[in-house]
Amino acid sequence: MKRLQQHEALRAIGGKRNAGFTLIEMMAVILILTILVAFLVVRLAGADDTVRQQNTRAFIAQIEASIEEYSQERGDFPPSTFPKDLDPRPSRTNMGAEMLVISLFPADGSWRGLALPEDRLVNTDGDDTKRSLTKFPNSTVFEIADDWGNPIVYLHRRDYETGADYVTLDGTTGESLEARVVGATNSVTGAPYNDARFQLVSAGPDGQFGTEDDIGNFKPRKK
Repeated sequence: MKRLQQHEALRAIGGKRNAGFTLIEMMAVILILTILVAFLVVRLAGADDTVRQQNTRAFIAQIEASIEEYSQERGDFPPSTFPKDLDPRPSRTNMGAEMLVISLFPADGSWRGLALPEDRLVNTDGDDTKRSLTKFPNSTVFEIADDWGNPIVYLHRRDYETGADYVTLDGTTGESLEARVVGATNSVTGAPYNDARFQLVSAGPDGQFGTEDDIGNFKPRKK
C-alpha cells in the first residue's frame, strides 16, 4: 500500500514536471515566432522600399521623356524658377517642382504631355494661389510626387548653383524636413550631372535629400 502511494506521488510529480516543460516549450515557441515575425516585417518593409525605388526610377524616366518632348516643341526645357509675369505667385519653397507642374499642365491646355495619376500630386509646403495656375480646377500649388509622397526636385541647368528650398517628410518619423537642394555634381569630374539639360531627384525612402538613397535621372559616380 505504501509503495502504491509512493508510486502515485512520483507520477503526480512527474505530471507537474511535464506540465512545467510544456509551458517552457510554449514560451520558447512564442519567442521564436516573435523573432520570425519581426524578421519578416523588416524584410517585407525592405522589399516594399525596393519596389518603390523601382517605381520611382521608372516614373522619373517617364517625366524626363515628357520634359524632352516639351523642349522639342517649345525650344527649351520648362523653367525651374517662377517667371516674372506669373500671377499669382506661389511661395518659393518647392519652386522647381511646382513650376514643372505649371508648365506640363498649363491652364490653357496648350500642353498635354504627361499622363499623371491623381496620387502623384502633393503639396508638402501647403501653398495656395487662390486662383489655379494649371488645368486643375483646384488652386492648390501641386508638386509631382515620388512613391513616398515627397516632391520630385526639378532643376533646369540654369539653376543648378542656386537650387531651391524643398519640404519633405522623414521616411521614419513623418516629421517635416526642409533642405536646400542644388544641382548634384559628379565627384570625379566636379561638373554637374546633365550639365546641358536638367535634373530630377527623389529623396528616396528616407525622405532626405543629399543621402545615398536619392534617386535621380543620372547615375551618381563615386571616387
